[in-house]
Amino acid sequence: MAAATSPKEIPLPTPDNFLSESQWAVFMALMDTIAPAILPPTSISSTTTPTPTSPPENDKSVLRLSQKEYTQAATKIRSAVAPHEVTAEVIEAYLRERPSENPMFEKILKVVLSGLPPGKKRELKILLTVLSTRPGSLLLTSYATPLPQLALEDRTKVLDGWRESRLWAIRGLFKSMTTLGKLGFLRSSTSFAPLTGFPSVPKEWVATSSHPFAFVTPTAEMETDVVVVGSGCGSGVVTNRLASTFGKGVRVLVLEKGRHFDASCFPMAQTVGLSAMFESGGVVESDDGSVTVTAGSCFGGGGTVNWSASLQPQDFVRRDWAETYGMPFFEGEEFQECLDHVWEKMGVTDKITPNHGNQVLLNGGRQTGCKKCKIVPQNTRGKPHNCGYCTLGCANGEKMGPVNGWFPEASEKGAVEFMEGFKAERVLFDEKKKGKKVACGVIGVWTPKEGGESVQVVIKAKKVVVSAGTLWSPVVLMNSGIKNPQVGKNLYLHPVNFVAGAFDEDIRPWEGGSLTTVVGDFEDLDGKGHGAKLEAMSMMPSLALPFLTWRSGSDYKLMAAKYRHINQYISIIRDRDTGYIYKDPHTGDPRISYTPSDFDRAHNFVGVLELCKILYATGAREIHPCLPGFQPFVRSEGDSKKTDKAFKKWMRKLKKHGNKPPVAPFVSAHQMGTCRMSAKAKDGVVDPRGRVWDTEGLYVADASVFPTASGVNPMVTTMALADWVARGICEDIKDELVVEKVPSRL
Repeated sequence: MAAATSPKEIPLPTPDNFLSESQWAVFMALMDTIAPAILPPTSISSTTTPTPTSPPENDKSVLRLSQKEYTQAATKIRSAVAPHEVTAEVIEAYLRERPSENPMFEKILKVVLSGLPPGKKRELKILLTVLSTRPGSLLLTSYATPLPQLALEDRTKVLDGWRESRLWAIRGLFKSMTTLGKLGFLRSSTSFAPLTGFPSVPKEWVATSSHPFAFVTPTAEMETDVVVVGSGCGSGVVTNRLASTFGKGVRVLVLEKGRHFDASCFPMAQTVGLSAMFESGGVVESDDGSVTVTAGSCFGGGGTVNWSASLQPQDFVRRDWAETYGMPFFEGEEFQECLDHVWEKMGVTDKITPNHGNQVLLNGGRQTGCKKCKIVPQNTRGKPHNCGYCTLGCANGEKMGPVNGWFPEASEKGAVEFMEGFKAERVLFDEKKKGKKVACGVIGVWTPKEGGESVQVVIKAKKVVVSAGTLWSPVVLMNSGIKNPQVGKNLYLHPVNFVAGAFDEDIRPWEGGSLTTVVGDFEDLDGKGHGAKLEAMSMMPSLALPFLTWRSGSDYKLMAAKYRHINQYISIIRDRDTGYIYKDPHTGDPRISYTPSDFDRAHNFVGVLELCKILYATGAREIHPCLPGFQPFVRSEGDSKKTDKAFKKWMRKLKKHGNKPPVAPFVSAHQMGTCRMSAKAKDGVVDPRGRVWDTEGLYVADASVFPTASGVNPMVTTMALADWVARGICEDIKDELVVEKVPSRL
């Protein structure tokens, strides 16, 4: 059998087609405005002959340029992709491409929209219906013509009007629609990769396989000793600790609502990767649309899709948790042992050679006077791991998250089993033990991987560990009758803003590790540990480029074409102010109530300003704060003093512009705190050993137990806390094993 030359293909999930044909036509008219077809004056180009699918002259979803303008656009694109050489046909295909002529765009967006809560779906249906009528269009667009019948230029004006509206909801509509259009275009485009030279499969790719996990097919009722709900970073450490302590003597069953994908599927194609491995396709919005949340939802959870950053919590955070929250162990040797344990287990290394983007951050930070410019260690068992694709899955198995490290070892040492496609509904309690809520298992629904009917499954267990993540763990507890008012509260998100820089150099931003450097000089702006860190981000096109500012369809296409010359960065903050999680009344899924406060977004903006200074200092040709309504800085040739003066003037304008939501994009990849650990029951959800207050045998072990935001990428902190909780679980089990053996000795 011939060796595989690319990852195995994964199909897109089946979407919920809740929009009617007429509603979908309005939606696609908006999408064609965001990423339009750009053509010369006639449908007959200089390089191709007319086809039956050539758009007619009166097609309102086509941007017709004069021959001179079209030639200029093609020339700019050729320059943007240099030194990568492309033919005129490739450039023409890119300019011509539009969402309504790409079946994959439609499939991807239908999957993404399927993840909307029922209330949001209903609002979208109403909006699109209104825009299809003359009175409705007049109300929302100022044109007495249904939106699909408007010329492309007029639709662009409509979007600009939405961005500048006084109404939050209308400004949010601009952000949502432009983000969806950019995201769908970049995930589905057939011309973007040939144009920019982006290889959809890493050039060093070699087919590998993951550990051969055996997944259980359930019966209606099952029994184990410890059941762990979730398979993310917390779950991996807990399971490993149990297996290492008890070997085959304690049975452990790990439940995951998502799916396991073998390493031979990685990195996934951009068309399907986010839909397959992230919650709701990677697009979960807060209720008011101000923040977009990305959370792993597959076997391994965030440990499968994160960027390998391995940072321990700073001393001031540990001191805060110890002193303010009354849990002194956070400053003690025992917790440091937990941090060291996970650090060593994953072979965390700082022997990293930064790629261009990360080196720019390191050098630029130092050039602008920053003192805390550092390498970010990686959990790659001592290997450099130069994989910019890793957010779409680790193909070579070097990233030591749950799937490649913690679970395989647990499988070999202990009696550990796994189940995918199991959505836990609630924890079961022993009704015979009056006055106590003693956990005795979970109940949930299992869906076969091959499709077919879902079945309800009861799993009896002596201990229940909830490690479903910050979004889902509080929902499981709510469903289980835990009345503690703190459940779901204290949500921290580490919200980020973005800044991009375009360089003259041929960067090829997909090469090298994603996040390997950090600037920490601004992490304590209030004297209480709240502030911004500056980091590079994953440069997968469909992950990074949707946050570039949209000014018009043609402007965006020309900017995206510069991809191989772009670095993008985040100003990520340790937020002080919180939101909360609650259950959707129709689906029972988690909903997010969170708006970045004035206090917190001011810290984000400090980071934005500093990133602009760093990009200027390192010679970026263009500096793009990702803030709609604000123009980029473009460096001119010639007098450096004149350029410096122009940059300072531009920075003054930027300071006045600000980063107000909902138009300014805020994104969270770190969710924490909704099952807070506390010294007293009134202040949190779990006690200092991770036991849910006023219950027995029920624990939480994931980032939801953080007392506050960690201030650093939370993987190592999550794992250390999970190890701390797991050590307590092991002690509890040992005590019970002794009690159980006593009668047999009499």
